[in-house]
Amino acid sequence: MAITKSTGFFFKCSPEEMAAIERGMEITGISNKSAYLRKMAINGHIFVIDSPMLNEIGKLLRITANNVNQIAARVNCGGNAYREDVAEVNNQLTEIRKNFGEVLTLLSSIDGKPGKRFALPTIVRDEETEAE
Repeated sequence: MAITKSTGFFFKCSPEEMAAIERGMEITGISNKSAYLRKMAINGHIFVIDSPMLNEIGKLLRITANNVNQIAARVNCGGNAYREDVAEVNNQLTEIRKNFGEVLTLLSSIDGKPGKRFALPTIVRDEETEAE
């Protein structure tokens, strides 16, 4: 259900202030002026995180979950959990933990300057692992 917004604000600003607002919108990638001003008025700052690393972690989590589900299905049908499969899941979890730790380290280094854009590095994966 959509939230009804019935209270409005109106204010005037100088051309310099409008330019500063537009710069802030450009930096944060927010094109809706009302959304930008509402976010700034409520929170006082906007942090934008470019997230190729978070996307990669999500991908690794989906792959690992799929592998765990396949192992569980095999075991539930009376089959065996093979050491190689369990080792692969452990390796994937180790990689996820390492990458997530890097993300947390980067996020903890945020200095709190409003409107700052943060770019997380892309994970470089081993081509041999990628081919499997």
